[in-house]
Amino acid sequence: MKLLTRTTIYYLLFCIPLLMASGCFLYFNIEKSLRHELDEELQFSNETWVRHLNKLSGEKDILELNNPFIQIEKTNIFSGQQYFSDTLLFESAEEQKVPYRSLTVFIEHNKQYYKLSFQRSVIEQRDVFKNLIGLMSIVFGGLLLLFLLINVYINKRLWKPFNSSLTKITSLNLQQLQQVHFDTVEIREFNALNTSLNAMTNKMQADYLSMKTFTQNASHEIQTPLAIIQSKLELLLQDSALTEQQSTVITSAFEATQRLSKLNQALLLITKIENNQFTAIEPVSIKSVVEKYQSFFAELLDQKKITVSVKTEHDWLLLLHPMLADMLISNLFGNAIRYNIQQGEICIDITAKSLDMANTSNLPAIDKTQLFYRFAKKNTDMGNGLGLAIVKEICDANKIDIRYSASDNLHRFKLTGSQQ
Repeated sequence: MKLLTRTTIYYLLFCIPLLMASGCFLYFNIEKSLRHELDEELQFSNETWVRHLNKLSGEKDILELNNPFIQIEKTNIFSGQQYFSDTLLFESAEEQKVPYRSLTVFIEHNKQYYKLSFQRSVIEQRDVFKNLIGLMSIVFGGLLLLFLLINVYINKRLWKPFNSSLTKITSLNLQQLQQVHFDTVEIREFNALNTSLNAMTNKMQADYLSMKTFTQNASHEIQTPLAIIQSKLELLLQDSALTEQQSTVITSAFEATQRLSKLNQALLLITKIENNQFTAIEPVSIKSVVEKYQSFFAELLDQKKITVSVKTEHDWLLLLHPMLADMLISNLFGNAIRYNIQQGEICIDITAKSLDMANTSNLPAIDKTQLFYRFAKKNTDMGNGLGLAIVKEICDANKIDIRYSASDNLHRFKLTGSQQ
């Protein structure tokens, strides 16, 4: 979840309850105020009518003063008290009972007790109250939406330097020796972060360049003494005075130097690929390369009695340096043979945009986190551990997608790219 999304959720979790509490507070207080105003209006009517009744002559029957706003009736009870109440009265205009607020008082007039009831309809006030609540809801909702938009805008503006730095880090490729600079910003914390990132990336690039130069130089320097050692061992093997035990030891040493020479050449090859030294690209027929290495590995295939089936829907013409195309297919082919079983199968499917190579094997699926790591292999006696690493470097340098899967004792490598 994005930080902006999380902060917005927290903001809503705090704001919505506060707005609801504020709405409830306003609701009850407005209702209380309206009721208080209505009660004061009824009290004023009461005082006005009492003064009016006191001015009437004794012969006047006050029961004749009954009207829709005041009801007068005789009573034998005089409590001297008054009270407010809510009631429902039928109103012809509404054709239904509507709520009324009532004030009941007891008075004495000409030695007769009367009960006076003053009524005021509250339906108009309720309508006003409903409209007011609706208006408040719209205002609160609008304010909440406005605050959210302001919050999103402010957060995006504040976190823009961080997102910019994150984009630069994500796109950083040490192999291309990109010069990345994180700008100075106004926010102190982000400025400190960018300063640290500048120092870190500069150190990483310097270390990577130093390691790369050392690997390349070391590989070149090792090649000459290795060639000398191999030639000397070959001369020793031609000596007829050697005993069988001496010959076995020298042969073992010679094989070890050959393996070390191949390892050194593979490291040099990876360095050249990383340095983009194979720039002379041209359309290469993957079908032709596969057929060439099928013929080249014919003896190995016969030894393990491996059956090869090639299905070509369309030839894949891939823009690639021919030498890299050979390395790519030969390493995949060699890997499929090396880890195959006796009387196994290799199935190759070529389309206009992909190459699918699958081989039978009793070995478990390769850990994908270690699949293309250099020297990561199942058996140290088989290969130098750089075959798949070279394949991965070639694919990355030429924007070819490589995927690995294994199921039902079938290991599969699939290369995909755009048709050329």
